[in-house]
Amino acid sequence: MNLIVGTWDPAWGHTWVEPGFGKLYALRSLAGGSALVVMDTAGNAIGEYPTPGEHSCHITLLSNEAVVADYTSGTLSLYPLDTDGLPSSEPEVIHFQGRGPHPLRQQGPHIHSSWVSPDGACLVVADLGSDRLYRFRVSEGRLSRDGMEVFPMPAGCGPRHCAFGNGVLYVSTELSDEVLVLDWPSMKLIQRCVVNEAQPGGGGHLLLSPDGKYLYASSRLKNDGIASFKVLEGGALERTGYFRTGSHPRHFCISPEGDALLVACRDNDRVQLFFRDPLDGSLSLTEQALRVEKPVFVRFIYSR
Repeated sequence: MNLIVGTWDPAWGHTWVEPGFGKLYALRSLAGGSALVVMDTAGNAIGEYPTPGEHSCHITLLSNEAVVADYTSGTLSLYPLDTDGLPSSEPEVIHFQGRGPHPLRQQGPHIHSSWVSPDGACLVVADLGSDRLYRFRVSEGRLSRDGMEVFPMPAGCGPRHCAFGNGVLYVSTELSDEVLVLDWPSMKLIQRCVVNEAQPGGGGHLLLSPDGKYLYASSRLKNDGIASFKVLEGGALERTGYFRTGSHPRHFCISPEGDALLVACRDNDRVQLFFRDPLDGSLSLTEQALRVEKPVFVRFIYSR
């Protein structure tokens, strides 16, 4: 098992790293055009494929397609994959429309991520710019272009990332620093939970513990940290704590055993290690840290 750390760099910014097909898929996130980079598990480049969108920031792998979320251009870039998991032709682009009430950050669509449902039948797409979630069907390992559903979220919240629970969908909102709890598959909003009481507009990643009993969500820009929530019956959340981290905790991961949480603190140039208590979900900061220049992504992967 390896720990993969993506870094933010104007020339080589791996904003997301996704394992699949015995390879690693990463993104160079640039203005004026990003790139999907395919590597072996040792990090050696196999191929680089330009994306039509700007500031690509998230990858989802389907069995026959790679779905890339392009933040600034507000698009999805869809790469058909061959049997080796390599793009076989130019990507198709899906364009979105809409805007939100924030005068600076919601002037148009900003597609931030996409997430496959537990049964593999649907893909949920988060649009920070228009306060919407989109749901597509997945057919034969590819995104179906027909029958897209649109679900408005609270105005000005800015949906960013998602996590599926037991009969619920959790959504982190960047602009309102919340976790939204939606019934799945109806998408009815059943709860709003504040992550960072300072609400600086820097909501980040969210993640369920391996046992599904606790959910964690990060927030940046002010009072940086990670909130913990206990998952109640029916999927509702109860806030149990807030744990300060280093500066700009853009992304974090939990060890497969559930006893450790690692945080990529971009502006402190380090990955922090917290011990995690599986009984009450609390986090304890350790003195151990990885020194990495501008880390923005961290994830455990299994490699042969």
